[in-house]
Amino acid sequence: MGAAKEVGRSAVLLDTGKSKVLLDYGMKIGDADTPHPSYPLPIHGYLDAVVLSHAHLDHSGSIPFLFRAAEPKVITHTSTVPITQVLLEDSMKIARLKKNDIYTSSNLRAMLRNTNACGYKKPQDVTSDISVELRDAGHILGAACTMVRDKKTSVFYTGDFKDTPTYMHNGAKPPPKCDAIIVEATYGDREHPDRKALEKEFIADIRAVVEAGGSVLLPSFAVGRSQELVTMLYNNNINVPVFLDGMSRAISEIYIDFPEVLANYQTFYSAMKWANWINNPRMRDTVFDEPSVIVSTAGMLSGGPAVRYIKELGDVDKSAVFFTGYQVPGTPGYRLLADHSYDADGFELDFSDTLVRYYDFSAHCDKHGIHDFIKASEANVVIVNHGDTEQCEALRSWAESETGAYSFAPSLRDKIKLEDYL
Repeated sequence: MGAAKEVGRSAVLLDTGKSKVLLDYGMKIGDADTPHPSYPLPIHGYLDAVVLSHAHLDHSGSIPFLFRAAEPKVITHTSTVPITQVLLEDSMKIARLKKNDIYTSSNLRAMLRNTNACGYKKPQDVTSDISVELRDAGHILGAACTMVRDKKTSVFYTGDFKDTPTYMHNGAKPPPKCDAIIVEATYGDREHPDRKALEKEFIADIRAVVEAGGSVLLPSFAVGRSQELVTMLYNNNINVPVFLDGMSRAISEIYIDFPEVLANYQTFYSAMKWANWINNPRMRDTVFDEPSVIVSTAGMLSGGPAVRYIKELGDVDKSAVFFTGYQVPGTPGYRLLADHSYDADGFELDFSDTLVRYYDFSAHCDKHGIHDFIKASEANVVIVNHGDTEQCEALRSWAESETGAYSFAPSLRDKIKLEDYL
C-alpha cells in the first residue's frame, strides 16, 4: 500500500480473510520534484488494527486519516506514543499552512484514544486470529520490529532497524525463524563506514573548527539524531558551549522519561544536563559570541531554528556546517552540501568559505546487517520494501540467489498470497 520501491509512506496490509491488520501508514514529505506530500493507497472495508513500528512520519503520518471513517486499534511501543503525538501535531500545523491537511485534530485525538501501548517482547492478541509481538529495532526510541502470527503463518516486519549499537540503543537482535520477512532496503546494497572511526574523524573535525575560533552548526533530525549527537559530544569532552534547539528539546524530554529502553541512560542524562538548551529567542542571539557547537532542527535545513543559524553562520569566520543525516535531493541541505549555496527568502547566500561536510551516522542497517537478518529468519518468503528501486532489486536478487527464498520487491497494489509459497 506504500513504500513500494520508494522511501516514504510505509504501509503493508495483512489480510487473513478473517482479519485485517495494517503495518504502518505513513506519508512522504514533498521534495523539489513532488512539492506536495504523498500518501499510501486508501484502505477499503473494515480494518481491525494498525501496528505502528515507530514515530517517524514516513511510518505514522497518515494514521489519523484512517479515523475519519473508522476506529481501528493502534498497537505501538509505549514510548512511541508521545513522540508520535509531537510529530503529528507539528505536521498538522505545517499542512494547514500549506492547505495540504487531510485530517483534523479530532481525528488525531481519536487515534490516540484508540492506541494500545505496550512493551517489547509482550505478545498482544489483536484479533481473534492475529497476535503481534514488538521487538526492539534499535532505530529510534520505541522503534519496533514486529512479529505477526495467525494460527498457521508467521510474518516478521522489520520496519526501520539498526543492528549495531549506538549511544542511544543496543541494536536490534536477529529475528526468530518465520515463514515470511518484510524487510527494509534503505541501504540494501550499501555499506556504512566503521562507526568508531567515523566518530573519531567527526570529533577531530569539530575540534579543529572551534580551536581555530569558529562555530559548527549540526542540522539534525529531532528524533534520535539530536540526542545521539549531544551524547557523543559530551562523551568526547567537547570543551566549548554546546547548544540544543528546536523540536529536539521536546523530544529529548520524552527520551528522559524512558530510561528502560535506552542503552546508557546515565550518560545520556548527564549529556542533556550538560548541554545548553535554547529556551528563548534571546539565547539564540548569544550562540556565536564565542566558538560553539549548535545542534538544531531541521536536519535538512527546511525549517526550524537551524534556518536562522545558517543565515547568520556565513558571517562567522572559520565556521562549518556538518550534516549527519541523508539529504534528500531538492532540499536546502542537499543544495548547501552540493554547491555551497543557500536560498534565504529569495537571496542567494554564498557558503564557499564555509566548511560543509557529511558524516554517515545512519540509524538504518547497511546491506550486511540486512543480509544477516534475512538469513537468521530462515524465511521461505522475502518481501523487500522501503528503498528505492535499485536498492530493493539488489536486495531481492541477493535474497533469491543466496537463500533460495521466494523473493519479491513489490510495486504499489501488488498482492502476495503467502500460502502459495509455504
